[in-house]
Amino acid sequence: MFVVSNNFLFTIALDCIQGYNFLEPFALYLKKYFQANPKLGSRDRRNIRQLCYAWWRLGNAGKEYSDVERMSIAMYLSYEQIDGFSERIFKDEKLINSILLHPKLKYGLLQQLYSLDLKSSDVFPFCDLVESELPLDDFIYDGFLRRNLWIRIKERFEKETLSSFENNKVDFKIHASSNLSMQLPDDFDVINSEPFIKGWIEIQDLSSQQLGSAYAPKPNQKWLDACAASGGKSLQLLDMQSSIDLTVTDIRESILTNLQLRFKRNHIRNYKSNVVDWSDTNSTVSQSESEMYDAIIADVPCSGSGTWARTPDQKLSITKEMIQNFSELQYSITNNLLAVLKKGGVLYYSTCSVYKNENIDVVNRLVNNHSLELVEQKIISGIDSHADTMYLAKLIKK
Repeated sequence: MFVVSNNFLFTIALDCIQGYNFLEPFALYLKKYFQANPKLGSRDRRNIRQLCYAWWRLGNAGKEYSDVERMSIAMYLSYEQIDGFSERIFKDEKLINSILLHPKLKYGLLQQLYSLDLKSSDVFPFCDLVESELPLDDFIYDGFLRRNLWIRIKERFEKETLSSFENNKVDFKIHASSNLSMQLPDDFDVINSEPFIKGWIEIQDLSSQQLGSAYAPKPNQKWLDACAASGGKSLQLLDMQSSIDLTVTDIRESILTNLQLRFKRNHIRNYKSNVVDWSDTNSTVSQSESEMYDAIIADVPCSGSGTWARTPDQKLSITKEMIQNFSELQYSITNNLLAVLKKGGVLYYSTCSVYKNENIDVVNRLVNNHSLELVEQKIISGIDSHADTMYLAKLIKK
């Protein structure tokens, strides 16, 4: 086995992992852990975070090995730079020399050089439920890598944004799909940058931007963003067509408060905001009687499996029962939303899940039980851009 020196940070990272109970986001748990252990310096905290997230990314693979061996395997597959930390861990020159390779190639090297029996299907749970359109192995291997930091440039501020970043020598990349989609360095302080402060840009994952580009708002149409969350898709929608009559809803007031603050920063005032639980037929009656919409965005609650490269701890807490429960909730929400969609209106159904139970199965059930035309459905893959993976279906009410 190639195992490394048992770095003292391994012990701390494993202590963090073993103490985690999945009742709160791991990022929040880790923050509390660091607050309770103030002697850990910033470099140690960064390395411990890397070790923990590498461990979660390995999923259930390699469980026959010791914790230190698994931590070493996970770190090798996830780490993307040659630095003092990696050199202290990986004593084998073959490992250091291959640290920059793609995880798929590293997987092969571990099997070839050390006869490690690692199954990629153990890295990601319930592979049998994943949408067949998604290249599964590529998706699994890409999940070892950190997601890129993406922003959306508002079209009218494109020149100002580019000039600001160029003048400040920011290392950015424009995506080939849109000159308004920009990748920034992972450690870039976006919130304190001039373009963000002046409202020229929004932080938004690339796949989310590509999903939003499918919307086709027309002047003065009535639109509903039913599960609006922090409002990123609504902001993109308004940038596409500012004259729409927009209503945003979500299940909790606290969520809408965050949306309202974000809208205020963007000087958006002409919209309606309501707390609505669309899964509850009784709570939607008043909406049904008063509003009918030309288009509805239903970015429904889901397992989040297309975003687990960001939150890999969630891979170890998901169950098939939970996935099916999400599917039932998604159908309930969209079933009730159809009552407030005009004939000829468009329902944009989307998730950040890769499981067919939450995607095509829900859409097929809607089409079978309602007078709907499925115009388009697709997986928006983030593999090539280290972005999230999402699902979108466009349905028209007959």
